[in-house]
Amino acid sequence: MNILLKITIFVTIYTILLIFISPFIDHLFTTLDEDKQNDKTNLQILLNIIIHIILLTFVVYFFKVQIKKYLEKILKINIKQQTQTAIDLVSAITLIGLQLNLLDKLKYISLYHPFRITEFIQIGEIS
Repeated sequence: MNILLKITIFVTIYTILLIFISPFIDHLFTTLDEDKQNDKTNLQILLNIIIHIILLTFVVYFFKVQIKKYLEKILKINIKQQTQTAIDLVSAITLIGLQLNLLDKLKYISLYHPFRITEFIQIGEIS
């Protein structure tokens, strides 16, 4: 089998798996509207964002190590660094692009309600 065909199959399988897994990850977290209804603070929303990103990091690591090894074995190819970089880029765009709850919260935190230094000062004050 041609190496370009094998790499295309590899990337396609990799991307399809991410497309199916991404919504499950996203639904583990509340929506921004639910957070607003529950009167979550900006700090709580930020912590939720951080946890979401940490989970995505573990998923990317798992895919990069385990799924890559499995697909290389099945397709009998060795993915070189340049190809892996391209696969990582496609994976990141796919995985992050499908995290609608995360994207909404990031937009909210960064554009509509940016953190003010006074919020962090108030956290450290004794009531």
